[in-house]
Amino acid sequence: MSSQLRLAVDAMGGDLGPRSVVPACIRFLQRFPQAELTLYGPHSQLQPLIDAERHPELKSRLELAPCEQVVTQSCNPLHALRRKRESSMACALQAVASGKAQAMVTSGNTGALLALSRSLLGNIPGVRRPALGKSVPTERGSCFLLDLGANTDCSAEDLLQFARMGIEAQRVHTGSGKLRVALLNIGAEPHKGTEEIRRAGELLEADTAIDYVGFVEGHDIFTGVVDVVVCDGLMGNVAIKTAEGVIRLMGQKAFTIEAKGSIKRFFGQLAIKLLRKWRTQVEPARYNGASFLGVRGNVVKSHGGASSEAFYRAMITAKECAEADLAHRLASAMAQQV
Repeated sequence: MSSQLRLAVDAMGGDLGPRSVVPACIRFLQRFPQAELTLYGPHSQLQPLIDAERHPELKSRLELAPCEQVVTQSCNPLHALRRKRESSMACALQAVASGKAQAMVTSGNTGALLALSRSLLGNIPGVRRPALGKSVPTERGSCFLLDLGANTDCSAEDLLQFARMGIEAQRVHTGSGKLRVALLNIGAEPHKGTEEIRRAGELLEADTAIDYVGFVEGHDIFTGVVDVVVCDGLMGNVAIKTAEGVIRLMGQKAFTIEAKGSIKRFFGQLAIKLLRKWRTQVEPARYNGASFLGVRGNVVKSHGGASSEAFYRAMITAKECAEADLAHRLASAMAQQV
């Protein structure tokens, strides 16, 4: 792969729009001197924000590609597919499809992104449904969790494919060869869960290429007992957002602990320091950026409400996917299963 990295960035998809994206792009270019970015969105909104950053030395590595169409968070995926082919999201995806960019990143509408990705990039041969997944911090390192919301109705065969893709994605993050895989369920006992989940367990158990350890519950995701956790999009989305909500709550509590007596004050301040340190290590913004696995290109989805810091982290995820050529690795891995 060339030493020059180029990412396509949809500046318009998130709640904060280019106000969070442009500063993140500037920071990214400052940290990675070999990187180039193409920023997609309305010229009238992006150019003033770029000029306000006052970094003329980065101008040669930051290309502005004007796009007047925008896919909003409320946009119906079918409408986006039919009527938003010239949007900033679609143009960024087209840059990946044409080879102009090695990866794209957006905070945009998840359903629209899935629909446009499948249309403009296409599925990897053998992949029935792309899945959204990301690596999350655990007590012992990290765990790759998927699906996070792309598919709410999954068959046992879909879950088996998610496991295979999750293994390859987690190898990019950890470099490990043998990874432990589990299915997220309402209990660890073999008889628990829906018929499809139990059948998926049987398929995973029969696959000799997968180190399947059985069912796990939600609290097991962050303990580090497994490296890849597979589930349908409803369970995965609820699990990750619940965890993020708890982390934010703990962070808020770190600033509101009251201690009146001297002993309480001492232990209260100690608790505050520990909570703040813990929050810094697991803050959701630090682990922003989920990969769409199963399409023929590297596509990274940022949180819709991402701050500049969070979007910057999603761009780093896109960089890692591009440098590892994750989409190609997934295609090779899936071809071996045919």
